[in-house]
Amino acid sequence: MKAITIHRLLLQFDAGQLTDGTNEAQARQAVELINLTLQREPFGLGAQLIVHRDEVEIESHLFDPAA
Repeated sequence: MKAITIHRLLLQFDAGQLTDGTNEAQARQAVELINLTLQREPFGLGAQLIVHRDEVEIESHLFDPAA
């Protein structure tokens, strides 16, 4: 299986609606939900996002799509 590393990936999601807790907890929950979707049959890619705890830097800000 091939692995591709993406550094400084921005994850944008509706945190208040889909997850709860601290920013780090919400990011981890979002990755879990994305992984479930990536692996869902019959059209799943069999892929997963892997987040290494020692490489995680969490920043949070509101995104303005009009900007």
